[in-house]
Amino acid sequence: MSVFEQSAAWRDLHVLLATGLRHPDEQFRAALETGEFEAELRSLVSELDVGLAISVVPPVERSDGLTTAYIDLFEGGQQPYAPPVESPYRPWYDRDEGGLMNGPSAAEMRQRYRALDVSVPDAYSPDHIALLLEYGSLLLEADEREAYRSFVRTHFEWVPALRRATDTAAANAPVYRWLAVLIDELCVALRDRLDVPDPTAEDVDRMVARAGNS
Repeated sequence: MSVFEQSAAWRDLHVLLATGLRHPDEQFRAALETGEFEAELRSLVSELDVGLAISVVPPVERSDGLTTAYIDLFEGGQQPYAPPVESPYRPWYDRDEGGLMNGPSAAEMRQRYRALDVSVPDAYSPDHIALLLEYGSLLLEADEREAYRSFVRTHFEWVPALRRATDTAAANAPVYRWLAVLIDELCVALRDRLDVPDPTAEDVDRMVARAGNS
């Protein structure tokens, strides 16, 4: 069954994973601890018949552990880290202009949100993975099929590099490494069902190297 024949479930899966990749809050922590997040994930994965890595769910860090893990893995609290933002993985001309996290993909996403009259939260770059997932969910909800296919091709191509970066990062962050695997496997399934080519191994290597030099 195509993505667009099950667009509501795909949309919900985008939103669920975006929730996990935002800065952690008490609601997300509670959803992990009670099993609500895992239950919803399993339900959507079963409905869509996609093989995401949910066989083993990592233990949830107690107290402020999720926040520490998020900062260490994604925001440079420990080095090396894995920026969850598209810009560092992409080639662009002047990385000194606007900051390392504010490349062409960020500028494009800022324009996209402006066209929708939607403000980007101050805590996030416009091309943060959580916001990209949420934008994709909006395209699915609007049944913008070609726009969604193009968006997957152009704005999720870097996700394998994000997964690779989390593998080599210094942080102790099992929940967020698990989520990076889920996001990567989601994109694999989407590219397959949308007939979008996978990035080459060489492309992924270059993206990882760029992010490592950010």
